[in-house]
Amino acid sequence: MAIPLNEFKTRTAKLVSKPPGGFIGDSDVIYTTPNGITAIVLMAQAANTSETEVHNVTFQHFDTTSGVSTNVVKNFEVQPNDAAGLITGKLIVEQNNKMRAFTENQSDSDVNFIFSFLQALNG
Repeated sequence: MAIPLNEFKTRTAKLVSKPPGGFIGDSDVIYTTPNGITAIVLMAQAANTSETEVHNVTFQHFDTTSGVSTNVVKNFEVQPNDAAGLITGKLIVEQNNKMRAFTENQSDSDVNFIFSFLQALNG
């Protein structure tokens, strides 16, 4: 089966809470761009479903070639029963790079994440 030239996709996740000292593994990875593909992030939103607790959300790009993490937003407060858009424009994610999202709260996360993007075949 041939790989489509352009394909719109959506990912959803319940964000994990970052443990003290950081993550082991990729439990916070929302998306990894496949080999031979470039992705364009169209929208990223976090919704706090808690009735009382403010959640601090971090959304970042991870370049697997250089090992550099770049925050799109860091510790962005999302109020109870509210949502926030995490990007204001488009973001290019090159092949094999990762998008990560997590909360800084040390309790169970009540944050739902939705992420829309366009995958384009490198050529």
